[in-house]
Amino acid sequence: MTEFTPDSLPARLALLVARLNRRLIPASGGLSHGLLMSLASVAKRGPLRLAELAALEEMSAPGATRVVAELENRGLVTRGVDPADGRAVLITATTTGMDAILRARAARAEVMAQLLEGLSSSELKRVEAALPALERAIEI
Repeated sequence: MTEFTPDSLPARLALLVARLNRRLIPASGGLSHGLLMSLASVAKRGPLRLAELAALEEMSAPGATRVVAELENRGLVTRGVDPADGRAVLITATTTGMDAILRARAARAEVMAQLLEGLSSSELKRVEAALPALERAIEI
C-alpha cells in the first residue's frame, strides 16, 4: 500500500472532504448521508431494482434492503412490481422523496455558501476552476 504524508494531495483532500461532510450532514433534512445518496440515486436513475441500487451505492444486498426499508418507512420511496419480471421489485422515489432531495441540496448549498463567504474573489475563482477536475475524478 502506498504511504501518504499528511501534506500530500490525497491526504489533504481526504481530510477536507471529511470536514466538509461534517458541516453538511446536519443540512440533510434528518437523513444520513447514505440514505440521502441512495434516495438521490433512485430519483435520478430509477425506478431501480434492489440489486441495481446496491451496485450503484456500493453496498451489500442486505444493506440496500435496509436502506430501502427506511426510505419506504419515511414515505420517500415506494416498491412496485417490475412489469418485465413479476418476481422483481422496482424502487421509485415519491414526490415527498423528491422534495426531500431538493430541500437537502438547498440546505447544503447554503452551508457551502456560508463557508465560501470568507474567501477572496481570487480564491473563489481557484475553487471554481478545480470543480471540473474533481467532478471528473468522481464521474458526476
